[in-house]
Amino acid sequence: MTDAMEVLFNYAQEWLEKPLLLAEPEYESVLRRVDSQEQRLQAMLSDEGKELLDHLISERNFLLSFHQQAMFRAGFQLALELGR
Repeated sequence: MTDAMEVLFNYAQEWLEKPLLLAEPEYESVLRRVDSQEQRLQAMLSDEGKELLDHLISERNFLLSFHQQAMFRAGFQLALELGR
């Protein structure tokens, strides 16, 4: 991303994302279920399994950040096209 796009993306993440997520009726319920399932899985795993799960979650989060940035850029491009 360009520097300007990075600034806009960071602003959107910091100030706009949370209210938009909270506006989704299912968001908090799904978040609780995911947290619960992760805790249950952590309790079942050995130390090695926990480490592997932590690495998997970290890599998935990194991959998700690429998707979020791509969707932000796509939305921005759509807004520019609609503004023409």
